[in-house]
Amino acid sequence: MVESTGETSRGWIGWLQVAVLAAAVIVGVYFARSPSLPPLDEQTLRSPAAPAVRVSAPSPGAHSLTVSLTGEVNARHPVALLPRAAGEVVAVSPSLRPGGTFRAGQTLVTIDSVDAEIWLQRMEAVLAAERGRLRWHRDRGALDAQEYRERNPGAAVPAAVQRLGKIERSEAQVRAAEADVRMAERQLDVTRLSVPFAGRVIDAAVSVGQIVGGGGAMGGGAMGGAADSLATVFDGRLEVRAPISVADLAYLGDPRGLGATVVTAEGAFSASVTQVSGVLEPQTRLSTLVLDFAGTDRPLPMPGAFAAISVRGPAYDDAYLLPDEAHRAGDSVWLVDDGRLRRQTPRTLGRTADGWIVEAFDVRDGVVLGAVPGERDGLAVTAIAGDDER
Repeated sequence: MVESTGETSRGWIGWLQVAVLAAAVIVGVYFARSPSLPPLDEQTLRSPAAPAVRVSAPSPGAHSLTVSLTGEVNARHPVALLPRAAGEVVAVSPSLRPGGTFRAGQTLVTIDSVDAEIWLQRMEAVLAAERGRLRWHRDRGALDAQEYRERNPGAAVPAAVQRLGKIERSEAQVRAAEADVRMAERQLDVTRLSVPFAGRVIDAAVSVGQIVGGGGAMGGGAMGGAADSLATVFDGRLEVRAPISVADLAYLGDPRGLGATVVTAEGAFSASVTQVSGVLEPQTRLSTLVLDFAGTDRPLPMPGAFAAISVRGPAYDDAYLLPDEAHRAGDSVWLVDDGRLRRQTPRTLGRTADGWIVEAFDVRDGVVLGAVPGERDGLAVTAIAGDDER
Protein backbone atom coordinates (compact mmCIF):
# COMPACT_ATOMS: atom_id res chain seq x y z
CA MET A 1 0.00 0.00 0.00
CA VAL A 2 2.82 2.35 0.80
CA GLU A 3 4.61 1.82 -2.47
CA SER A 4 1.41 2.23 -4.51
CA THR A 5 0.67 5.66 -2.86
CA GLY A 6 4.17 7.08 -3.55
CA GLU A 7 3.96 6.29 -7.23
CA THR A 8 0.58 8.01 -7.48
CA SER A 9 1.89 11.25 -5.77
CA ARG A 10 4.88 11.51 -8.09
CA GLY A 11 2.53 11.25 -11.06
CA TRP A 12 0.40 14.21 -10.02
CA ILE A 13 3.43 16.44 -9.39
CA GLY A 14 4.66 15.85 -12.89
CA TRP A 15 1.38 16.78 -14.46
CA LEU A 16 1.32 20.06 -12.37
CA GLN A 17 4.75 21.09 -13.61
CA VAL A 18 3.66 20.59 -17.22
CA ALA A 19 0.55 22.79 -16.68
CA VAL A 20 2.57 25.69 -15.15
CA LEU A 21 5.02 25.61 -18.03
CA ALA A 22 2.21 25.71 -20.63
CA ALA A 23 0.58 28.70 -18.93
CA ALA A 24 3.85 30.63 -18.97
CA VAL A 25 4.25 29.97 -22.70
CA ILE A 26 0.70 31.19 -23.44
CA VAL A 27 1.19 34.47 -21.47
CA GLY A 28 4.47 35.17 -23.23
CA VAL A 29 2.90 34.69 -26.64
CA TYR A 30 -0.01 37.11 -25.75
CA PHE A 31 2.19 39.99 -24.64
CA ALA A 32 4.52 39.45 -27.58
CA ARG A 33 1.61 39.93 -30.05
CA SER A 34 -0.19 42.91 -28.21
CA PRO A 35 0.48 46.56 -29.45
CA SER A 36 3.20 48.46 -27.61
CA LEU A 37 2.12 51.39 -25.24
CA PRO A 38 4.11 54.63 -25.06
CA PRO A 39 5.97 55.21 -21.85
CA LEU A 40 4.45 57.75 -19.33
CA ASP A 41 6.76 60.70 -18.85
CA GLU A 42 7.04 62.65 -15.57
CA GLN A 43 5.04 65.64 -16.87
CA THR A 44 2.12 63.41 -17.83
CA LEU A 45 2.13 61.76 -14.43
CA ARG A 46 2.16 65.10 -12.58
CA SER A 47 -0.21 67.36 -14.67
CA PRO A 48 -3.99 66.98 -14.61
CA ALA A 49 -6.16 67.99 -17.57
CA ALA A 50 -5.84 71.74 -18.54
CA PRO A 51 -8.52 73.64 -16.52
CA ALA A 52 -11.15 75.63 -18.39
CA VAL A 53 -11.09 79.41 -17.73
CA ARG A 54 -13.51 82.14 -18.72
CA VAL A 55 -11.96 84.97 -20.71
CA SER A 56 -13.13 88.38 -21.87
CA ALA A 57 -11.98 90.21 -24.99
CA PRO A 58 -12.64 93.89 -24.07
CA SER A 59 -13.04 96.53 -26.74
CA PRO A 60 -11.23 99.89 -26.40
CA GLY A 61 -13.45 102.91 -25.98
CA ALA A 62 -14.04 106.14 -24.07
CA HIS A 63 -14.65 105.59 -20.36
CA SER A 64 -14.98 108.19 -17.62
CA LEU A 65 -14.23 107.91 -13.95
CA THR A 66 -16.69 108.76 -11.23
CA VAL A 67 -15.35 110.71 -8.26
CA SER A 68 -17.22 109.63 -5.12
CA LEU A 69 -17.69 112.23 -2.39
CA THR A 70 -19.78 112.74 0.71
CA GLY A 71 -21.42 115.99 1.66
CA GLU A 72 -24.44 117.69 3.15
CA VAL A 73 -27.56 119.32 1.77
CA ASN A 74 -27.81 123.00 2.75
CA ALA A 75 -30.36 125.76 2.30
CA ARG A 76 -28.87 128.38 0.04
CA HIS A 77 -30.45 131.29 1.94
CA PRO A 78 -31.68 130.24 5.41
CA VAL A 79 -33.65 132.87 7.31
CA ALA A 80 -34.01 133.01 11.08
CA LEU A 81 -37.50 133.89 12.28
CA LEU A 82 -36.90 136.41 15.07
CA PRO A 83 -39.62 138.04 17.19
CA ARG A 84 -39.63 141.83 16.99
CA ALA A 85 -42.35 142.18 19.58
CA ALA A 86 -42.31 141.04 23.19
CA GLY A 87 -45.12 138.98 24.62
CA GLU A 88 -46.82 135.63 24.86
CA VAL A 89 -47.23 133.41 21.81
CA VAL A 90 -50.95 132.92 21.28
CA ALA A 91 -50.95 131.02 17.97
CA VAL A 92 -48.54 128.93 15.88
CA SER A 93 -49.35 127.95 12.30
CA PRO A 94 -49.57 124.19 11.59
CA SER A 95 -47.13 124.86 8.75
CA LEU A 96 -44.41 125.85 11.22
CA ARG A 97 -42.88 122.41 11.69
CA PRO A 98 -39.74 120.84 10.23
CA GLY A 99 -40.39 120.14 6.56
CA GLY A 100 -43.59 122.20 6.51
CA THR A 101 -44.39 124.50 3.60
CA PHE A 102 -45.92 127.97 3.75
CA ARG A 103 -47.15 130.76 1.45
CA ALA A 104 -45.60 134.17 1.03
CA GLY A 105 -46.93 136.49 3.74
CA GLN A 106 -48.63 133.67 5.66
CA THR A 107 -48.77 134.31 9.43
CA LEU A 108 -46.57 131.70 11.09
CA VAL A 109 -46.51 132.94 14.70
CA THR A 110 -48.90 135.29 16.48
CA ILE A 111 -47.79 137.12 19.63
CA ASP A 112 -50.28 138.62 22.09
CA SER A 113 -51.17 141.98 20.52
CA VAL A 114 -53.17 143.61 23.33
CA ASP A 115 -50.32 145.92 24.37
CA ALA A 116 -49.61 146.85 20.75
CA GLU A 117 -53.31 147.60 20.13
CA ILE A 118 -53.50 149.81 23.23
CA TRP A 119 -50.35 151.63 22.18
CA LEU A 120 -51.80 152.21 18.70
CA GLN A 121 -55.01 153.58 20.17
CA ARG A 122 -53.01 155.96 22.34
CA MET A 123 -50.95 157.21 19.39
CA GLU A 124 -54.11 157.68 17.31
CA ALA A 125 -55.63 159.74 20.13
CA VAL A 126 -52.51 161.91 20.34
CA LEU A 127 -52.64 162.46 16.59
CA ALA A 128 -56.30 163.46 16.75
CA ALA A 129 -55.51 165.98 19.50
CA GLU A 130 -52.62 167.50 17.55
CA ARG A 131 -54.72 167.78 14.43
CA GLY A 132 -57.46 169.52 16.46
CA ARG A 133 -54.91 171.95 17.93
CA LEU A 134 -53.57 172.74 14.46
CA ARG A 135 -57.08 173.35 13.15
CA TRP A 136 -57.82 175.72 16.08
CA HIS A 137 -54.61 177.72 15.47
CA ARG A 138 -55.38 178.04 11.78
CA ASP A 139 -58.97 179.15 12.41
CA ARG A 140 -57.92 181.54 15.16
CA GLY A 141 -55.15 183.02 13.02
CA ALA A 142 -57.52 183.59 10.11
CA LEU A 143 -60.06 185.33 12.39
CA ASP A 144 -57.41 187.56 14.00
CA ALA A 145 -56.04 188.52 10.58
CA GLN A 146 -59.52 189.54 9.37
CA GLU A 147 -60.12 191.71 12.43
CA TYR A 148 -56.69 193.33 11.96
CA ARG A 149 -57.48 194.26 8.34
CA GLU A 150 -60.80 195.81 9.42
CA ARG A 151 -59.05 197.96 11.99
CA ASN A 152 -56.08 198.73 9.75
CA PRO A 153 -57.26 198.99 6.15
CA GLY A 154 -54.44 198.49 3.61
CA ALA A 155 -51.87 197.48 6.26
CA ALA A 156 -49.98 194.20 6.07
CA VAL A 157 -51.12 191.65 8.65
CA PRO A 158 -48.22 190.70 11.01
CA ALA A 159 -47.19 187.05 11.26
CA ALA A 160 -47.90 187.03 14.97
CA VAL A 161 -51.46 188.15 14.36
CA GLN A 162 -51.89 185.29 11.87
CA ARG A 163 -50.37 182.88 14.44
CA LEU A 164 -47.98 181.51 11.79
CA GLY A 165 -45.38 180.41 14.34
CA LYS A 166 -47.89 178.47 16.41
CA ILE A 167 -49.34 176.95 13.26
CA GLU A 168 -45.88 175.75 12.13
CA ARG A 169 -45.17 174.23 15.55
CA SER A 170 -48.56 172.55 15.55
CA GLU A 171 -47.98 171.16 12.04
CA ALA A 172 -44.70 169.64 13.25
CA GLN A 173 -46.45 168.07 16.22
CA VAL A 174 -49.05 166.58 13.86
CA ARG A 175 -46.30 165.07 11.70
CA ALA A 176 -44.64 163.60 14.79
CA ALA A 177 -47.94 162.13 15.95
CA GLU A 178 -48.53 160.62 12.50
CA ALA A 179 -45.08 158.96 12.68
CA ASP A 180 -45.93 157.58 16.12
CA VAL A 181 -49.13 156.09 14.72
CA ARG A 182 -47.22 154.44 11.88
CA MET A 183 -44.71 153.04 14.38
CA ALA A 184 -47.53 151.71 16.55
CA GLU A 185 -49.14 150.11 13.49
CA ARG A 186 -45.80 148.50 12.67
CA GLN A 187 -45.48 147.15 16.18
CA LEU A 188 -48.94 145.67 15.85
CA ASP A 189 -47.94 144.11 12.53
CA VAL A 190 -44.82 142.47 13.98
CA THR A 191 -46.93 140.58 16.48
CA ARG A 192 -47.79 138.47 13.41
CA LEU A 193 -44.57 136.89 12.12
CA SER A 194 -44.30 136.08 8.41
CA VAL A 195 -41.80 136.20 5.56
CA PRO A 196 -42.29 137.70 2.08
CA PHE A 197 -41.61 134.45 0.21
CA ALA A 198 -43.04 130.96 -0.07
CA GLY A 199 -40.78 128.29 1.36
CA ARG A 200 -40.15 125.44 3.76
CA VAL A 201 -39.35 125.14 7.44
CA ILE A 202 -35.97 123.74 8.50
CA ASP A 203 -36.59 123.74 12.25
CA ALA A 204 -38.94 125.34 14.75
CA ALA A 205 -38.70 125.90 18.51
CA VAL A 206 -41.83 127.82 19.48
CA SER A 207 -45.13 126.85 21.07
CA VAL A 208 -48.29 128.51 22.33
CA GLY A 209 -47.80 130.08 25.76
CA GLN A 210 -44.10 130.75 25.26
CA ILE A 211 -42.87 134.24 26.23
CA VAL A 212 -40.71 135.73 23.50
CA GLY A 213 -39.02 138.99 22.74
CA GLY A 214 -37.03 139.37 25.95
CA GLY A 215 -39.69 141.55 27.61
CA GLY A 216 -39.43 145.34 27.81
CA ALA A 217 -42.00 148.07 28.21
CA MET A 218 -43.25 150.18 25.36
CA GLY A 219 -42.04 153.70 25.12
CA GLY A 220 -41.13 156.28 22.53
CA GLY A 221 -43.22 154.42 19.99
CA ALA A 222 -41.08 151.25 20.22
CA MET A 223 -41.49 147.98 22.00
CA GLY A 224 -39.80 144.61 22.43
CA GLY A 225 -36.15 143.59 22.36
CA ALA A 226 -33.68 141.03 21.11
CA ALA A 227 -34.64 137.36 21.27
CA ASP A 228 -33.54 133.96 20.11
CA SER A 229 -34.70 132.54 16.79
CA LEU A 230 -38.14 130.91 16.86
CA ALA A 231 -37.60 128.99 13.62
CA THR A 232 -35.40 128.73 10.55
CA VAL A 233 -36.99 128.82 7.11
CA PHE A 234 -35.76 129.03 3.53
CA ASP A 235 -37.12 129.81 0.10
CA GLY A 236 -36.81 126.24 -1.19
CA ARG A 237 -33.49 126.69 -2.96
CA LEU A 238 -30.95 124.06 -1.93
CA GLU A 239 -27.31 123.27 -2.60
CA VAL A 240 -25.00 120.41 -1.74
CA ARG A 241 -21.52 121.06 -0.33
CA ALA A 242 -18.93 118.30 -0.59
CA PRO A 243 -15.23 118.35 0.42
CA ILE A 244 -12.88 117.14 -2.31
CA SER A 245 -9.20 116.20 -2.25
CA VAL A 246 -6.57 117.96 -4.32
CA ALA A 247 -5.96 114.80 -6.38
CA ASP A 248 -9.64 114.32 -7.26
CA LEU A 249 -9.97 118.01 -8.09
CA ALA A 250 -6.92 117.79 -10.35
CA TYR A 251 -8.51 114.88 -12.23
CA LEU A 252 -11.79 116.76 -12.70
CA GLY A 253 -10.01 119.92 -13.83
CA ASP A 254 -12.57 122.73 -13.86
CA PRO A 255 -15.55 120.81 -12.46
CA ARG A 256 -18.15 123.52 -13.07
CA GLY A 257 -20.91 122.18 -15.26
CA LEU A 258 -20.08 118.50 -14.69
CA GLY A 259 -23.06 116.25 -14.06
CA ALA A 260 -23.46 114.40 -10.79
CA THR A 261 -25.80 112.12 -8.87
CA VAL A 262 -26.75 112.96 -5.29
CA VAL A 263 -28.10 110.11 -3.19
CA THR A 264 -29.89 110.83 0.09
CA ALA A 265 -32.38 108.95 2.22
CA GLU A 266 -35.09 110.30 -0.10
CA GLY A 267 -33.50 108.70 -3.18
CA ALA A 268 -31.20 109.66 -6.06
CA PHE A 269 -31.30 113.12 -7.66
CA SER A 270 -29.57 114.63 -10.67
CA ALA A 271 -27.33 117.60 -9.98
CA SER A 272 -24.47 119.61 -11.47
CA VAL A 273 -21.39 121.31 -10.07
CA THR A 274 -21.84 125.09 -9.99
CA GLN A 275 -18.97 126.31 -7.82
CA VAL A 276 -15.63 125.21 -6.41
CA SER A 277 -13.86 126.95 -3.58
CA GLY A 278 -10.36 128.08 -4.48
CA VAL A 279 -9.23 127.99 -0.86
CA LEU A 280 -8.20 124.81 0.93
CA GLU A 281 -9.31 124.19 4.49
CA PRO A 282 -6.15 124.62 6.60
CA GLN A 283 -6.73 121.51 8.73
CA THR A 284 -8.03 119.04 6.14
CA ARG A 285 -6.35 120.48 3.02
CA LEU A 286 -9.61 119.88 1.17
CA SER A 287 -11.46 122.13 -1.21
CA THR A 288 -15.26 122.22 -1.52
CA LEU A 289 -17.59 121.58 -4.43
CA VAL A 290 -21.02 123.24 -4.52
CA LEU A 291 -23.73 121.42 -6.48
CA ASP A 292 -27.24 122.46 -7.47
CA PHE A 293 -30.12 120.05 -7.92
CA ALA A 294 -31.57 119.69 -11.40
CA GLY A 295 -35.25 120.41 -11.92
CA THR A 296 -37.51 117.69 -10.56
CA ASP A 297 -41.12 117.26 -9.52
CA ARG A 298 -40.09 115.11 -6.52
CA PRO A 299 -39.72 116.68 -3.07
CA LEU A 300 -36.08 117.51 -2.44
CA PRO A 301 -34.30 116.40 0.74
CA MET A 302 -34.26 118.65 3.77
CA PRO A 303 -31.25 120.78 4.71
CA GLY A 304 -28.83 118.87 6.91
CA ALA A 305 -29.38 115.58 5.06
CA PHE A 306 -26.29 113.42 4.43
CA ALA A 307 -25.51 112.99 0.74
CA ALA A 308 -23.40 110.51 -1.22
CA ILE A 309 -22.24 112.25 -4.39
CA SER A 310 -20.90 110.81 -7.64
CA VAL A 311 -19.36 113.35 -10.01
CA ARG A 312 -18.84 112.15 -13.56
CA GLY A 313 -15.37 113.17 -14.70
CA PRO A 314 -13.90 113.60 -18.19
CA ALA A 315 -13.61 110.51 -20.39
CA TYR A 316 -10.43 108.53 -21.11
CA ASP A 317 -10.14 107.53 -24.76
CA ASP A 318 -8.75 104.16 -25.88
CA ALA A 319 -9.35 102.47 -22.52
CA TYR A 320 -10.75 99.18 -21.30
CA LEU A 321 -13.43 98.78 -18.65
CA LEU A 322 -12.56 95.47 -16.99
CA PRO A 323 -14.84 93.70 -14.52
CA ASP A 324 -13.63 93.47 -10.94
CA GLU A 325 -13.28 89.69 -11.21
CA ALA A 326 -10.39 90.18 -13.65
CA HIS A 327 -8.30 91.98 -11.01
CA ARG A 328 -5.34 90.22 -9.39
CA ALA A 329 -2.78 91.26 -6.79
CA GLY A 330 -0.62 94.21 -7.75
CA ASP A 331 -3.25 95.54 -10.19
CA SER A 332 -2.40 92.71 -12.58
CA VAL A 333 -4.47 90.37 -14.76
CA TRP A 334 -4.04 86.89 -16.19
CA LEU A 335 -4.05 86.58 -19.98
CA VAL A 336 -4.42 83.42 -22.02
CA ASP A 337 -1.61 83.29 -24.56
CA ASP A 338 -1.48 80.24 -26.82
CA GLY A 339 -3.21 78.07 -24.24
CA ARG A 340 -1.15 79.18 -21.23
CA LEU A 341 -1.52 81.77 -18.49
CA ARG A 342 0.58 84.93 -18.76
CA ARG A 343 0.58 87.74 -16.16
CA GLN A 344 0.08 91.34 -17.36
CA THR A 345 0.06 94.59 -15.34
CA PRO A 346 -1.88 97.23 -17.29
CA ARG A 347 -1.75 100.94 -16.48
CA THR A 348 -4.60 101.70 -14.10
CA LEU A 349 -6.58 104.85 -14.90
CA GLY A 350 -9.14 104.52 -12.13
CA ARG A 351 -12.11 102.62 -10.78
CA THR A 352 -15.83 103.19 -10.99
CA ALA A 353 -18.91 101.43 -9.74
CA ASP A 354 -19.05 99.66 -13.13
CA GLY A 355 -15.50 98.29 -13.07
CA TRP A 356 -11.80 98.90 -13.46
CA ILE A 357 -10.60 101.36 -16.12
CA VAL A 358 -7.18 100.59 -17.61
CA GLU A 359 -5.22 101.77 -20.59
CA ALA A 360 -5.81 99.56 -23.64
CA PHE A 361 -3.23 96.79 -24.20
CA ASP A 362 -2.80 93.53 -26.16
CA VAL A 363 -5.07 91.02 -24.43
CA ARG A 364 -3.79 88.06 -26.55
CA ASP A 365 -6.52 85.40 -26.39
CA GLY A 366 -8.45 87.15 -23.63
CA VAL A 367 -8.40 88.40 -20.05
CA VAL A 368 -9.15 85.71 -17.47
CA LEU A 369 -12.27 86.21 -15.37
CA GLY A 370 -12.62 84.66 -11.96
CA ALA A 371 -10.26 82.47 -9.96
CA VAL A 372 -8.26 79.66 -11.55
CA PRO A 373 -7.26 76.69 -9.34
CA GLY A 374 -3.48 76.60 -9.00
CA GLU A 375 -3.03 79.66 -11.21
CA ARG A 376 0.59 80.36 -12.12
CA ASP A 377 2.52 81.74 -15.01
CA GLY A 378 2.71 79.19 -17.81
CA LEU A 379 -0.15 77.01 -16.58
CA ALA A 380 -1.87 75.20 -19.47
CA VAL A 381 -5.54 76.21 -19.66
CA THR A 382 -8.51 75.96 -21.97
CA ALA A 383 -10.08 79.36 -22.79
CA ILE A 384 -13.87 79.71 -22.83
CA ALA A 385 -15.50 82.97 -23.90
CA GLY A 386 -16.99 84.75 -20.88
CA ASP A 387 -20.29 86.58 -20.73
CA ASP A 388 -18.80 89.97 -19.86
CA GLU A 389 -17.05 91.62 -22.80
CA ARG A 390 -16.67 95.38 -22.64
